[in-house]
Amino acid sequence: MKGSKAERDFALRAVYKGNKEKVCSFVLRNQGSESDAKDIFQEAMIAFYENVRDGKFKGESAIGTYLYSIAKFKWLNQIKKDKIREGHHEKAAMETVQESPLNTLIEGEKKHGVLQVLDELGAVCKQLLIENLYHNASMKEIAASGNFSSEQIVRNKKYKCLQKLKELIRMKPSLIPILKGYG
Repeated sequence: MKGSKAERDFALRAVYKGNKEKVCSFVLRNQGSESDAKDIFQEAMIAFYENVRDGKFKGESAIGTYLYSIAKFKWLNQIKKDKIREGHHEKAAMETVQESPLNTLIEGEKKHGVLQVLDELGAVCKQLLIENLYHNASMKEIAASGNFSSEQIVRNKKYKCLQKLKELIRMKPSLIPILKGYG
């Protein structure tokens, strides 16, 4: 990161102040509490800072859009985890037989492998592919979320992201069994 500590602090405060309300409003509109909104915003700010520090943020989108995307992804993951946890508790109450620890470990490794691959794609591609392929969001819905200006830009970005994913798989053939086994 360039600039003095004072300049970096000033920039972070500006990003913080300029985006807190937008991110918190998103969480609140999507089943979150005030506490959830604050936590997600803090996590997103930390991830944003680390991405900038590590050179992962390339400036391909506006800072606010990038930060919002991180927060949105984190919140959607949190909702998903909560639903899984809820479902797991309900399932555990109904079942007396426990799942094999080995199966749990294998499933965890598969999920970790898939998330690793998606992390290598970058935050924007990761979010776009998850929204489209996992959450079945249409190009129109993704464009309407505010991260892209049109459906055509979403289609183009998805194409580029899928090409990047294919290239990652070509470079790491060991990922093929992980990706085939996930589902």
